[in-house]
Amino acid sequence: MKIKKCVGAIIYNEDDKIFLMKSPKWNSWIVPGGEIKKGETEEEALRREIREELGIELDEIKRVGEKIKLPSSDFKDEKVKFIFIDFFAKALQTEITPNEEISEHGWFTIEKALNLHLLDTTRSLINQYISYKKNFDGAKD
Repeated sequence: MKIKKCVGAIIYNEDDKIFLMKSPKWNSWIVPGGEIKKGETEEEALRREIREELGIELDEIKRVGEKIKLPSSDFKDEKVKFIFIDFFAKALQTEITPNEEISEHGWFTIEKALNLHLLDTTRSLINQYISYKKNFDGAKD
């Protein structure tokens, strides 16, 4: 079984929307990200992947955990096990320049995002982000 260690992020903007995308590699909406290259830190990999896929820069990057995604038909190669390193990050700009890995994309409210056909690990990360925001917003009051 092949194992891929990848980074991915809930990227949010000033309007409280999150960025989601579809890729020919996956059969659901996902967060942007990709594989960590040899010699890269997790954050360096995240910044590189977002620059390559979306053409934007990130700020306020926060590592929030990791998840295992067992081989499944969700990915084009059903024999790959993923280790996803999850982040939350703020977009420094919202004008996206998508590369060929993106077939659809958009900025969504949380409510609209949860109504999309999401990858299970993406749904879980969005729910984690909702909890984080509640705690963070509550701390500001």
